[in-house]
Amino acid sequence: MKRKARGELQTVLYSLLFINVSWSYSTMQRTDLLMRILSYKDLENPPNYDSDKITVIEADLNVNSFDSINEASMDFKISVMLHLRWINTLITNQFTSVKSTLDYVELDATKMGHLWVPDLYFPNEKRSSFFNVMTDNKMMRLHRNGTIDYTTRLALTLSCPMNLERFPFDKQTCSIKIESFGYTTNSIQLRWSNISENAVALNQTSLPQFEVTGRNYSHRERTHRFRGNFSYLQADFHLERNIGYYMIQMYIPSLLIVLLSWVSFWLNVNSVPARISLGVLSVLTITTQSSAVNASLPRVSYIKAIDIWMTTCLVFVFAALIEFSMANVLSRNSSSEKEFLQSIFRITKIGRIEKEKNGNDITMGLRHRRKSQTDAEKKDLIVNEFGNINLKPETKEKTEEAALQQNKGLVYASYLDVICRVLFPTIFAIFNIIYWVYFWKLTVN
Repeated sequence: MKRKARGELQTVLYSLLFINVSWSYSTMQRTDLLMRILSYKDLENPPNYDSDKITVIEADLNVNSFDSINEASMDFKISVMLHLRWINTLITNQFTSVKSTLDYVELDATKMGHLWVPDLYFPNEKRSSFFNVMTDNKMMRLHRNGTIDYTTRLALTLSCPMNLERFPFDKQTCSIKIESFGYTTNSIQLRWSNISENAVALNQTSLPQFEVTGRNYSHRERTHRFRGNFSYLQADFHLERNIGYYMIQMYIPSLLIVLLSWVSFWLNVNSVPARISLGVLSVLTITTQSSAVNASLPRVSYIKAIDIWMTTCLVFVFAALIEFSMANVLSRNSSSEKEFLQSIFRITKIGRIEKEKNGNDITMGLRHRRKSQTDAEKKDLIVNEFGNINLKPETKEKTEEAALQQNKGLVYASYLDVICRVLFPTIFAIFNIIYWVYFWKLTVN
């Protein structure tokens, strides 16, 4: 029993010693391999640098988030994880030379400066940066078969040209373009990865104002005038704007302001202060709201869908104010133009009589002025001893006729208000039907 126990103990000790030796050997292998790779100068050059063979670089793109989309500057902010893969047979030779049994070796950002990395850039880039919390978010993995995997995290601000003719019912397409800066198609070809069916992954499909409805990707070639032909990748993201925000902040308030301006049609024609205040405030409110809408948009020369709506609302509100002016003129047009002018002249003469008081008795002053008036004017005015001005009995017929004309003017003004009570809502309803049906069909299609 003791011999058996002693034998088992020796076996365990030998096993532990073998594991320790193997671990030490593996560690030495990894260190030796890493030192040999970093000291090999040919790895600082692109693969197949001394031959005519083209290096194919496969790319995967993982979109972590769409941070914002700005219509005024026509750009969007995005954070991505970019993964590149290519083959360099010199890596296999380094594994073989040290007789390494490892499948791969990793490099962090501090050691990657000795190895070649594709000189890619983003043609539609405005600003970009690497994530560098704690350390630069870069990683490289070298495989025994010569495959090199390179991964990095980027924060990008990319341009996105937009057509805002249908704003806010528009759909936009924003793209990410990747291209080699210095190596032409004779040296490097960029391709989307064949390993993954989804070479462009998107973790976020819902944005505050947009919904990502689809994406596609392609690889193409582009010719530069002096540099030559270059391979580049393009990933397109199809965005559809959510109209809910604009309904609450723009369409419904402007609709209510137009309806509010029609309240003046139900007010009395003689309610001048109320109707003027209502009309002017409605016009100013619509104008302010239209300015607020365009403040967040670029200064484009074409007409947008929101411009059609706001302009139509402004026209209806302004037309309601003009309608009140017409109704007020009709209500005041109580007699013919001749009698209207005569009444103005009479008021002017009475004003002059009052200015001639200067300590004299008002009755004597008015009598003196009355002597210089024509016979027609004497028939109209009588000034009593108290200074009050009365009409002679002969003018009663004229007074009744003037009252009849005034009533007729009020009737015409009332008719105009009644017509506008029906006409304005009808035309505005027809406009709404055409507007919403047209842009709804465009959105669906």
